[in-house]
Amino acid sequence: MTAAATEPVARTVRRRTALRWAVAAEWTKLVSLRSTWYLLLGALALTGLVASATGVLTHDPGASPGDPAVVAELNGTCLVLASLAMLAVTGEQATGGAATALLCVPGRLRLLTAKALTLGAAVLTAGLACALLGAVCGALALDRSTFDAAGTAGQLLAVAVHAALLSMLTLGLAVLVRRSAGTITALFGLLFLLPVALDPVPGAETVIDLLPGSASEAWLLGGNGTLERPGGLLALLVWALGALLSAAVVIRRRDA
Repeated sequence: MTAAATEPVARTVRRRTALRWAVAAEWTKLVSLRSTWYLLLGALALTGLVASATGVLTHDPGASPGDPAVVAELNGTCLVLASLAMLAVTGEQATGGAATALLCVPGRLRLLTAKALTLGAAVLTAGLACALLGAVCGALALDRSTFDAAGTAGQLLAVAVHAALLSMLTLGLAVLVRRSAGTITALFGLLFLLPVALDPVPGAETVIDLLPGSASEAWLLGGNGTLERPGGLLALLVWALGALLSAAVVIRRRDA
């Protein structure tokens, strides 16, 4: 085989190796930060508290042990886990670590991909752990419930997937904004403020149902009037991919 023929294969191998090393570096940074563990402990504590309170206040005999985990996810746990994605970008910007990261990984799209893969996997795992804790706390707190293994497992997986997708949306926003306060404002605006602002507008119900907050409810609760569960998942995927694609365009055009 000639050198010209083997060069594309060599480039592919080098790119894969570079991405693997970039993912390893991002993982090392993530697990070495104390803020990561504080946020994970905070997410677990919040999940246990909200799920237990939900179980005590729920008197529906048809309730599932997974319901309190879903309520906890929609009422704060997802935001705590999304903070991991935000700090992975804004923390580096605040300390000057972003410049060092780009010196080590000059390919900006490769760096963004490594962050997305690392944070997506970490938040998916953490979300599943929180969901399991929420289900246990819910099962202990519910006075009556109906346990269905497949249905409960589906709820727990839905919670983990939701946490991961919201973290990807947050990662994209953080790359675009580069500051914690701005990222939090943008995220809260999409999730809570924009639906309130659009509510008085005639005919805006469909638009509101397509926003991330309503799509989250459709995915986790089974529908929101416009979207069914699959539609909610698709809307969340579009928002997450849109944020990451926007971040990819912006990160290639500006300095760290």
